[in-house]
Amino acid sequence: MTAPQLKLAVKPEVRPLRQDDARNVALLVAGVYAELGSKPAMSIEQTEQLFATPWLQNGAGLVLERGPEMAGYGFARPTRWKGLDTIQLGLILKQGCRDHATYHFLTDRLLEAAVELAAKYEIRYVTIHYRSTDTVHPPVVREIGFEEHPVSMLGFRHDLSIIPRRPLPPGFVLRPARLPEENKVVLGLSGRTFDDRDRQGEPLSGAYLDFVAGKPGFDPQQVLLVENAGDPIAHAIVDAAAYDGGGCYHIVEVGVLAGSRNLGIGSALLSHILGWMKARGTRTALTSMFSNNHAATLYWRTGFRPDPLRTFRFFHRNVLPSPRTLPPGP
Repeated sequence: MTAPQLKLAVKPEVRPLRQDDARNVALLVAGVYAELGSKPAMSIEQTEQLFATPWLQNGAGLVLERGPEMAGYGFARPTRWKGLDTIQLGLILKQGCRDHATYHFLTDRLLEAAVELAAKYEIRYVTIHYRSTDTVHPPVVREIGFEEHPVSMLGFRHDLSIIPRRPLPPGFVLRPARLPEENKVVLGLSGRTFDDRDRQGEPLSGAYLDFVAGKPGFDPQQVLLVENAGDPIAHAIVDAAAYDGGGCYHIVEVGVLAGSRNLGIGSALLSHILGWMKARGTRTALTSMFSNNHAATLYWRTGFRPDPLRTFRFFHRNVLPSPRTLPPGP
């Protein structure tokens, strides 16, 4: 009679994120959101398309493996947040892999990557965000030194049942942008209309505009310009979302130059966009903004209502831990 053999625990390992990890990352994210009664923002196909873009070219991506399974993934990259340079972290951990003994292999490497990027780009802060419905990751990031920021990202949704009619003022013309020829026009407007980054956030990047316009089924009505005497003074950008089996769009940006505000142009853009969505058989419109953004009242008047699945909490910390975030000594 032989003694029973002990089953040895598999030690987690960390390796660099690869482009061909996109599908497994999408499945990991979908599994976590299903556990939380939620849905991912992008489909598997959209995630694969994102991984084919240079979204992480200046950062680092990592995968946590435990045997044959992807137990988690994370990334660190320089970006802008509320008008400040920051290192953005992403971290998703599979159920059963959220104990310190497992996840620290990944979080230790992520924080090391953040320190290296921060030194390279002279950045002091690290940020990370999670949906308000996510109850599993905030305890992890608090344990590694993050604190919750007082400003959140409010999510809104519109069921398209009642759309207020808001025409443009006389003399203003709305038309689809001609992409890619007018990419610079759209991006230039985006940069100029986002003139209060602490409340508005950061304008759209060229890579994300290409990502939106490159999705299957893209319609020119998803990127709009408003002109006055031939000069572009406002824009709107709409992205196809993965929710509701494709029957959903996300209003990414609506911006009006300072000299043309308070004329009803933003309301007219929203009314046009919602009408276009409804005509296509869309069931839901989504948008989001910082909780200190005064534009929230505009969306409320247009019929948008709070959506917890699109509401995010932000967490931040110094790149290097302060004495109170260090583990206690012996």
